[in-house]
Amino acid sequence: MEKLQIILKRKPLLFLIGSLFYVIIVYLFKWNIHPSWNALWFMSGSIIGLYLLEAAEDFFHLEPSPFRSIVFVTLLTIVSFFVVTSSGSYLASGVVLMLCLTLFFLQLGEWVTVKNLHRWYTMLADPIPTKVQFGLLIIFGVCFFIETVLFIRM
Repeated sequence: MEKLQIILKRKPLLFLIGSLFYVIIVYLFKWNIHPSWNALWFMSGSIIGLYLLEAAEDFFHLEPSPFRSIVFVTLLTIVSFFVVTSSGSYLASGVVLMLCLTLFFLQLGEWVTVKNLHRWYTMLADPIPTKVQFGLLIIFGVCFFIETVLFIRM
């Protein structure tokens, strides 16, 4: 129980506000303020997705985290497109969309503070130029935006 409290308190306030803002915007565009069981499933999945990464990292105790890598980001992007467009599960869509948002926020935060994403590319053999890292961050953000629009329109 103590570990769960640590995980819940670890998220920065700005991160939580940004995630909550995202969920509210998606809710408003998809369900137009009308209460729905599907919306409840989506919000539940979003809460799970918000804390899933930290829970997995605490459970596996791997350094550096394999979840904070460009390989994981790429695979998650592919899986999330499938889940959002094909699964029909609002819970799963909430999980993958919030997990993508979490990874995007983490990369963006690291880019703002360190001006590179070298730690995200340690699984690759060759060093990746900083401009390519930034370009891939933008591509990931665009993919996330497209996934969100697809989810809203379906």
